Amino acid sequence: MNRLKPFVSYPIRMISIFVMLLIWEWTVRANLRWPLQFGNLPGPSDIIVTWLSYLQQLHYFKDIAVSTARVLGGIILGFITAVPLGLWIGHRKLVRDALFPSLELFRPIPLIAFLPVAMLLFPTIESSILFITFIGAFFPILISTKDAAGRVSVTLLQAARCLGCGPIRAIWRVYLPAMSPEIFTGLSVGIGASWMAVVTGEMMSGQTGIGYTTWQAYHLLDYRQSIIGMFTIGALGFASSAAVRTLERLMIKWR
Repeated sequence: MNRLKPFVSYPIRMISIFVMLLIWEWTVRANLRWPLQFGNLPGPSDIIVTWLSYLQQLHYFKDIAVSTARVLGGIILGFITAVPLGLWIGHRKLVRDALFPSLELFRPIPLIAFLPVAMLLFPTIESSILFITFIGAFFPILISTKDAAGRVSVTLLQAARCLGCGPIRAIWRVYLPAMSPEIFTGLSVGIGASWMAVVTGEMMSGQTGIGYTTWQAYHLLDYRQSIIGMFTIGALGFASSAAVRTLERLMIKWR
């Protein structure tokens, strides 16, 4: 029965997207003005035709590659720093009291507000954009890891000690396996935040990338290209989250 689920769910997902496009096309052609001014939007048929022409242009794929590399760099940096720090904060109350208030102070700040600081701190535009994508990924992973570390079962830790598992080995044998589901949840959220961050960075200070192209199209009143950029970012974010979920299923087989 489980093997039949993809054959049922995938057509439903495709049909839902098709219905959404039909509704969008109808609202544009009907020049609907209430409750929103849908008549001002280009229709999906026009968007798709323009998008197909973009798929034949090299600079479109270059922008995708540049933005993807920036997001990937930010996620890797966020992951390798947030997971150990979150484990440390969640495991040690003294460390949590000393570090977490300062980190929590920075967490609610909008990503766009970090741009002036990033441009002052880093010598190049590329490094400042990478810093913004790092910030986007860092905090969701940190919070998920911290909460997961605090919920690791004491019974598991006691059993590990009885079997001769030392503190360092317990991190690999007990803490990380128990925390993995929540770490992957934080990673999935962090990827979405990192994509928002790279668009913010490229809009304000970049010269290449999907975010920069989308922002330039808006200023040039090229709404088709702007919407194509928006959906390209959405598709890349969806693909990134799907890759994380696939990796999670492969690594956490007991769920």
